[in-house]
Amino acid sequence: MTVSEPTVYIDFLCPWAYRGAMWLAEVEKAGRIRPQFRFFSLSQNHAAHEGHAQPPVWDRDPKAQGLPAFLAATAARAQGAELGDRFRLALQRARHQDHLPVDQHATHRTVAERAGLDVARWETDLKATDFTTLAREHEEAVRRGVFGVPTLVWPEGRSYYLKITELIPPDRAVPLYDAIETVHRFGEVIEIKTPESEGTLAA
Repeated sequence: MTVSEPTVYIDFLCPWAYRGAMWLAEVEKAGRIRPQFRFFSLSQNHAAHEGHAQPPVWDRDPKAQGLPAFLAATAARAQGAELGDRFRLALQRARHQDHLPVDQHATHRTVAERAGLDVARWETDLKATDFTTLAREHEEAVRRGVFGVPTLVWPEGRSYYLKITELIPPDRAVPLYDAIETVHRFGEVIEIKTPESEGTLAA
């Protein structure tokens, strides 16, 4: 069986991205995928929709919502892909399971410890980290047509934006992925939508 390597765009602020990441973690455990997580700033996306795409939010307001979390995760990547991804997942859990403030340094340090990073090195790397990685990955996402998170982009170019209202039980994770992959084979299908309640849209 071929192991797929979708690119997955996330923002640490987003509960949809958190639930999607938890689901994909189970699919990865089953040996079906090797997802590559990338950054997409909802703060920049909202600014762009309001006509303020330039200069980007990370140049205008480096402390804008969600941006310090991206810097912390970028610094974690300096210790390798595995540790970087462990930090990414742990920070999503800290925000959405533990309800810790996602942009505070104390949260980031706690997450670095939980993820098994060399915390002293991470602190040093963080001081030298800028928004170059976020800018590159966000701009790449925009070129690919990404408008929200999580968005999964397969190597051949097809992509899906996904909303999951509850955490997917482990025994249902792979069946859900199989269902989406089945639709993925039909290039004629470009959109599937369901009616959404006002509460769902506002989440």
